[in-house]
Amino acid sequence: MDHAERCEAVRHCRWVDEVVPEAPWVITEEFLQKHQIDYVAHDEDPYVSAGIDDVYGYCKSQGKFLPTRRTPGVSTSELLERIVSRYRARGFDKKLRKMGHAELAAEGSDWDDSRPGSPGPAR
Repeated sequence: MDHAERCEAVRHCRWVDEVVPEAPWVITEEFLQKHQIDYVAHDEDPYVSAGIDDVYGYCKSQGKFLPTRRTPGVSTSELLERIVSRYRARGFDKKLRKMGHAELAAEGSDWDDSRPGSPGPAR
């Protein structure tokens, strides 16, 4: 997703009241006060920035930080592999054509090894 799509997705989360699209990387007291932010949610790992050990350090020290957790058994890499595999097996071709996006179909694409003269899929 691009930034606008991520903001829109977060906007639909149950516990989100408002999304601040242009939030700074380093969260400060001034930023929290300006936007009346109660909590900042992110994974717990410290994120280092120029001269700062943890960009969320202030939020953590004030008890305004909610750590997010990864969902056990859900792997972004595995999901991407499944999508690519299904695409290459032409699993989305019918739906893409129905949606008016036949140009995105796997059949006849550059890697399609059933196409005459095609070099086949990258291995």
